[in-house]
Amino acid sequence: VVKIGLLSPQTGPIAQYAPGFEDAGKVAISELNEAHAGFQFELIVGDSGCDGTQAATSAQTLIDSGVSVIVGAACSGATLGAIAVAAPAGVPMVSYASTSPAITTADDDGHLFRVVPSDAQQAVALVAVTSAAGASNPAVLYMTNDYGAGLGDNFASNWSGDVCTQVGYDPAEGSYDAATLAQSVIDGGCDSVLLMSYATDGAAIMEALSAQGFTGSVIGADGLADAAFTESFTDAAAVGGLVATRPRPGEESNVKTSFESAYAAAGGAEGAIYTGETYDAINIAAAAIVSDPDGDLVAALKKTGMNYVGASGTHTFDAAGDVLGTGYEVCQFDGTSFSCPRIWTADGGLAPK
Repeated sequence: VVKIGLLSPQTGPIAQYAPGFEDAGKVAISELNEAHAGFQFELIVGDSGCDGTQAATSAQTLIDSGVSVIVGAACSGATLGAIAVAAPAGVPMVSYASTSPAITTADDDGHLFRVVPSDAQQAVALVAVTSAAGASNPAVLYMTNDYGAGLGDNFASNWSGDVCTQVGYDPAEGSYDAATLAQSVIDGGCDSVLLMSYATDGAAIMEALSAQGFTGSVIGADGLADAAFTESFTDAAAVGGLVATRPRPGEESNVKTSFESAYAAAGGAEGAIYTGETYDAINIAAAAIVSDPDGDLVAALKKTGMNYVGASGTHTFDAAGDVLGTGYEVCQFDGTSFSCPRIWTADGGLAPK
């Protein structure tokens, strides 16, 4: 029996995406048990709460239950909280959605991996998108967690001039005033605003900007780049015009097609994100275990993560456990209609699909 832990944000600001992560995990485990007769894989799910302290507690519970590896977390702060417990216990982690640059330099003794690229790269993509929108004086509103602060700081440092204003806020419900945040953009005379936010707070800020008559460009990152974002609005009309980036899916492959078919056949949650990444993280972890059941799992993960062809792309772990990724989709809302007509890549810049 091989137990694999999954840290899922069942509560907290991105709880709406937890069913998709867990459904993708179930597909992976089902296929693994069909493919490996000598192993019985079991998925044990813990609630990260999208919070470092809660994730650390859940990681300890997973470790106590005997997991060999932990897949997750989604939120970067949760991953950093969990690895502080997992690494000393000798349990490696493979995150499926944590993008903070702080993951790269975490004190993890080589135990932390991820299958999504660092936001140090997404920030460069956002600079290109903002410039292409004709903006010259952008505001940056960012959550003061590892994801928001890391992305906000990286954008500001990559922007060619000074940003108009840079304001941080706690995304916990009741901890921020969307109207005040919107007013800071208006007061600064900013011609655009970057939102390093999650869905609930991002929608509240966009509605406040609309109510205060802001007509500039609104640009977001992967916390907002999803069709389901409209569900977070009281008045969905306020989403119109948003442009947002998200990691670009891998090229079409048999693995991707097979996973998407299996996910649909299993009744996987709709409006989900990072499902292919979750599936890949579990499969990479399982492949490493199968390759050397009683050996050094960290070494096996490094070996397995070399040109690994998965549902979300081809992954190769570097010395920090990071992957390069395949660039970013540039998505937009025309009214409430969602599409991703452009891409950004490190070597090609912005281009139509």
